[in-house]
Amino acid sequence: MPKNTPKRPTLFSSFKQRLFNKFIKNKHLKNSITLEHKTIYVLPSTLGWYFILVAALNYIMGTNYQNNLILVMSYLMMVMSVITILMGYSNAKGLTVTYKNVHPNFAPLNPTMQFMINSTHLCKSVDIIYQGNVKTQVLIDEVTTEPFLCTLTLPYNQRGHYLLARVKIKSNYPFGLVTVWSYIQVKKHVLVYPSLEKVFTNASLSQREDNHDSGIIKETGSEEFESLLPHQPQMGLNRISWKHYAKTQHLLVKDFVDFKATNALFDFNLMSGNTEQRLSQLCYLVCEATDKNIPFVLKLPTKTVSLNTGQTHKEACLTYLSMYDGRIP
Repeated sequence: MPKNTPKRPTLFSSFKQRLFNKFIKNKHLKNSITLEHKTIYVLPSTLGWYFILVAALNYIMGTNYQNNLILVMSYLMMVMSVITILMGYSNAKGLTVTYKNVHPNFAPLNPTMQFMINSTHLCKSVDIIYQGNVKTQVLIDEVTTEPFLCTLTLPYNQRGHYLLARVKIKSNYPFGLVTVWSYIQVKKHVLVYPSLEKVFTNASLSQREDNHDSGIIKETGSEEFESLLPHQPQMGLNRISWKHYAKTQHLLVKDFVDFKATNALFDFNLMSGNTEQRLSQLCYLVCEATDKNIPFVLKLPTKTVSLNTGQTHKEACLTYLSMYDGRIP
């Protein structure tokens, strides 16, 4: 199975990760977080650091040239930096982010992660950032006291089973001079199912037949004789088995079965193509059989899922298809 090649961590990022793990410990390992004193981090943004640097240069220049106007300007800039930090903290405090669920998808489509978001007061300019190898984000202009659902697209589009990375909650309000942030780490996994590759059912599935009569050859997708039933008045005469009447002197009718609706066995070894193509074909057959309420068995080289039907059975089969690694025991 092809996989994304992870980026090698730099020395700075490794140090930052160790520092992060040491100081915050497990206080962000939860499904819901409310930003408060212990869970809010505040620092000047990149623009904010430049703003402070300019204020410091103004102070140095005003002191050297004994220019009171420049000194006043530097004081005002420093006061503004402090005020923005306080405003940014007040803006984010009380924001609540709650994990709701994660929705798998079929490759090459991306799965999604959903959060319920609300705040004790009007909160402006919030970024929800997924911090995987590839970052994705969604920008929310305003958060009110009314909870609403936020959907975050995850950066996975190849078949597989992925551990969810940390999600960063960030705001640069006001003026972009300050960064207020926190994290939520959900201990969940997300699946990316194989892509759906249409396959001709008659050529790709093996029927499970429970009829023990000898000498009867049953073809897939056709109506064949199954048993004899006593004739009822509402039944047509064309269904009477005159051969059996001649032997038994009883009116019997032939009962037929449509093998398109019989139990099916979806076998990895009966598919064609490489491993990914076979998994895609099985994925299509599993979805099609579930839609038509046909009981089926899924057989992989490493696992056999017993006969069943319904959404729970479908999800279990799709999970095994997603996690299949190609190794044969």
